[in-house]
Amino acid sequence: MQYHRNRQKSFHSKKSHLKAHINPNIKHEKETLTSYAMSTDGKAIARSEDGIIVFVKDMIENETAKVEIVYKKSNYKNAIALKIENSSPHRVEPPCKYIAKCGGCQLQHIAPEVQSEFKSRWFFETLKRIGKWDSTNINLSEKILSLIFLKKEHYRRRVRFHFNGKELGFKENNSNKIVDISHCLITSLKINEKIAFLKENLTKALNEIQEKKFSRQMECEIELTECDDEKVVLNIAMFNVDQEPNKEICLTILEKYLTIQNEQIIHLKHPELPRFRLKKQSFIQPHLDCIPLYYQHIKEAADEFLKTFIKNKSDKKQFIAWDLYSGAGIFTALPYFAGKRIDLNVQCFGIEGIKEAIDSLNNNCKNLPVTGITNNVEIFIDQEFKKKLEQPENYKEVDLIILDPPRAGSGIEVMQKIVELCSKKSLIVYLACDPASFARDTRVLLEGGFRLKNLNLFDAFGHTIHYEVLGCFERGNG
Repeated sequence: MQYHRNRQKSFHSKKSHLKAHINPNIKHEKETLTSYAMSTDGKAIARSEDGIIVFVKDMIENETAKVEIVYKKSNYKNAIALKIENSSPHRVEPPCKYIAKCGGCQLQHIAPEVQSEFKSRWFFETLKRIGKWDSTNINLSEKILSLIFLKKEHYRRRVRFHFNGKELGFKENNSNKIVDISHCLITSLKINEKIAFLKENLTKALNEIQEKKFSRQMECEIELTECDDEKVVLNIAMFNVDQEPNKEICLTILEKYLTIQNEQIIHLKHPELPRFRLKKQSFIQPHLDCIPLYYQHIKEAADEFLKTFIKNKSDKKQFIAWDLYSGAGIFTALPYFAGKRIDLNVQCFGIEGIKEAIDSLNNNCKNLPVTGITNNVEIFIDQEFKKKLEQPENYKEVDLIILDPPRAGSGIEVMQKIVELCSKKSLIVYLACDPASFARDTRVLLEGGFRLKNLNLFDAFGHTIHYEVLGCFERGNG
């Protein structure tokens, strides 16, 4: 218990990160409230004197605090904690000095191990409230969920910095103002080492642009990605000047100072491919350690399913696997390698709407029975669904699907068609960065005859409210 008492003392000696959110020119109501729960956006939930729900930033459940109401509607209020009067044993002093302004890490005031507990609770609430999973599957999910902890500091391999001509950093909470930083708590050490270089050379580039009267102002976003060979790749994600005709020459000046000379490639270590490369603009999982972890869990699910598939002596001559929203193909060849281990012929298809990503996929999986298809996933599924309707006797149903959609998910209509396109014995592995999308989409699987086989929550975004979920859903093998 001494650990918690020391943490509390340290917190009470420094409350500047709470006060910094308050606009002194606006007068708001103040109340003393006791919170009773946590919302999925990391705010504590309390009830005001008039009975209205209040969401309080920088507060933890079961704390009493003096708060200031900063926003009010008829059915809820938003508030900021001014002074914690009775603190939670799980409260710690935020480790980042920029917490007063930066909107990136919402849970720094909560002990790291408790952050993961809250995420598990929020996930089950999402399955109930958004997914409307039935009680049987909720109980099963609570029983089988595996909570997997990843490194919580200096873990991000990709970061986007904003530069407005003076400050370089991240945007303030609920603002377009930029918080000027010298380091970031969650960004990789290699990228942190680049911040001073960026500031110096962005300023030099702007000075030359101004001296030559090409533009008075410049703003840009620089995306940095750490490769597995420890190199850091720079990408100018956004660039604007106030004299549009001179934009290209200004961009050339900027590239010179940032030493961006050609099309740079990101190199990653792949669990089963001899090499893996993708263009610097491509999507990449942000945590340094998550790719091998995700791959291992998907691999184990695929291995187990394929062994059962063989054991049941399926009369299918060819096993078909889809990797939907495949990107550059991190997971696309995984079913092929799983089949190879048991002498099963597996044909893999990666579907992605971005041509450059599919080009990388086909290069990465060269000489393998893997085909990258440039197509929007929704359009691809619709086309396949029409094929099955028109020639059901000739349609080759899919046996294994890996789904790694964007934050919005696949959507109910797409998921319903996916269910119809799957064979009677099939496996769907769904990797999600948004629990609400996961809950909504996978309910369609449960209603379509699939059963929940495995469920993992990866706490891959320490100090933030975000996490990733991997669910394995199986039909016909049990």
